[in-house]
Amino acid sequence: MGKSRATGNSTGFIWLIVAVFAVAVIVCVGAQLFLSPDFAGFGKPVLGEPVVTYLKGEVREEDAPDTKSVYNWRDHPVLIVGDSLTQGARKEIAKVVPDATIDAKVSRNMATGVQILADWDDAGLVLDDAAIVVCLANNITDTTLKDTQRVIDMIRPGQSLILMTGHGRSNMNPVNELIRSLPKEYSYITVADWDLTIAQSPALLGDDGIHINGSKGNALYADLIVSALEVAKPKP
Repeated sequence: MGKSRATGNSTGFIWLIVAVFAVAVIVCVGAQLFLSPDFAGFGKPVLGEPVVTYLKGEVREEDAPDTKSVYNWRDHPVLIVGDSLTQGARKEIAKVVPDATIDAKVSRNMATGVQILADWDDAGLVLDDAAIVVCLANNITDTTLKDTQRVIDMIRPGQSLILMTGHGRSNMNPVNELIRSLPKEYSYITVADWDLTIAQSPALLGDDGIHINGSKGNALYADLIVSALEVAKPKP
C-alpha cells in the first residue's frame, strides 16, 4: 500500500510540473505578442504595405534593369495634385518628397486636376522629365473616366504618371478598375493603389471610412507615393 501511495504522489508531482511549464509558455508567448509592434490588439493598428502596380515586362528577374538607375525620381521634378487626403498628408509627403510641388484642396475631382495640370504647363512648371502624381479618384463625377484619359493624354515623352486609386465609396470602383488596368497599356503609368493599401489598415481611417485619421495614416499615404515613384518609368 505504501509503495502505491508513493507512486501516486510522484505522478501527481510530474503533472504539476507539466502544468506549470505550460502556463509559463503561454505567458511568454502572450507577452511577445503584446510587445510586438505588429500586434493589432488594444487599439494598435497594423500598418499595411503600400500596394503599387506597374508594367514589369517579360524579362527574367536577373536580367531586369535597376529601375532606380534608369529613372531616379529624385533627379526629376515631382508634381502632386490631390484632394483632401493629399492636403491632410502634406507634411508627411514633404518629409519624404521634400522638393515636390503639391497642390491639394478639399473636394477636388479629376476634371479640376486636368485644369491644374494645364495651368502648370502654361506656367512652365511641367518640365519634360517631370514625375506627375494625380490623387483624384475619391470625388467621382460623371466625367471622371473621361477626365482620367485626358490626364493621360497630357503626358509628354520623358514624363511619368502616377495615378492613385480612391477608397471608401462604391462609385469609385469603376474608376479604380480603369486605373489598375492602365499599366498594361501604358508603360509610363504607375498605380499607387490607396484602395488596397488602406484596406489592410482600416483603423487608420476616420468614421466615414474615407478620410485619414492621424499621422500614421498620413505617413502610409506618403510612403505609397514614394513606393510608386521608386518604380516609375518615363514615357518613351
